[in-house]
Amino acid sequence: MRIAEDKDKTEILALLNSVFSENQRSVSLRDDAYWKWKFTDSPFGASTLIVAEQEGQIIGVNNWWPWEFVVRGQVIKALQPCDSVVHRDFRGKGCFKQLRMYGLKFAQDNGVQLLFNYPNQNSLPVYLSLGWHFQKLLPWRVKILRPFSIAKGFFYSSKSESVVVDSRYTIDVKMLDSLAKMTSSYDHYLKINRVEGFHEWRYMHHPFRSYGMIKCEMGRKSSAAIFTINIKSDNIEMVVVDIIGATDNILPLMSRVVSEAKNMGVAFIAVMDNLAFNTSELWKQGFIKRNFKNMVVLPIDLKLESFVKGYSNWSLMAVMHDSI
Repeated sequence: MRIAEDKDKTEILALLNSVFSENQRSVSLRDDAYWKWKFTDSPFGASTLIVAEQEGQIIGVNNWWPWEFVVRGQVIKALQPCDSVVHRDFRGKGCFKQLRMYGLKFAQDNGVQLLFNYPNQNSLPVYLSLGWHFQKLLPWRVKILRPFSIAKGFFYSSKSESVVVDSRYTIDVKMLDSLAKMTSSYDHYLKINRVEGFHEWRYMHHPFRSYGMIKCEMGRKSSAAIFTINIKSDNIEMVVVDIIGATDNILPLMSRVVSEAKNMGVAFIAVMDNLAFNTSELWKQGFIKRNFKNMVVLPIDLKLESFVKGYSNWSLMAVMHDSI
């Protein structure tokens, strides 16, 4: 086990693409642009890539992706261990677990306060064996707009492709930065620390995914929804990855989102449940609840333990997941 070096880039990308192509939903591959965006350019700092090596061959990779959260003005340093793969010839021998252990020691030695992630069913037992806390199977709110199209899509196994969002929905980074500042508060929710450059990096610089913005202004209440579009077979899927602005503006904002989605021919809309924005109210607009994606946390700073283990204390957004 060791920290990766620049010379490892080609071999790491090849291993990531080889393993993820087996089961990822998207056709997108990781390349030099992805490396720059994901591993070096985050406003929270560069990633730490840990590799497992045997006889000069990199057989495992684990990326520790930096994040910052804020609650009542206190900034919390966090890492999300993602981009985790083991070469198929070396699986079942404890490599994945050892990568996690090495990364945990790194986090402890570098002042990280919190670890979080969204493991699949295969890797979830490893997390639990290492003492991570299972938050829950995360709830989403889903609105079906074209049920017959969705039913037809079940008979196809094609992967999804990201769609370039129309220029009518071009993201206004200055507006997002302003909304984030105007609506910041000292409530009890653990939220993304929207530092300068965050929105530009996360949305404008993504190497293979396009994002759009739909805004809503009701008197003095302004808010915006950031979305991305996928197409799979004949189905157009919209995922609302972020909501910014007035927390009590969710119904008029999502009404605008639904209207625009219909104009785009979207088959369904999905938005991660967010307690701070009261997305549970979306049942009034025909959204149904669907549980999807595990979430686990590991507080390294024990003063945070009871707080971060409380699901109701998180303001969760799909943008916190690297593949959306």
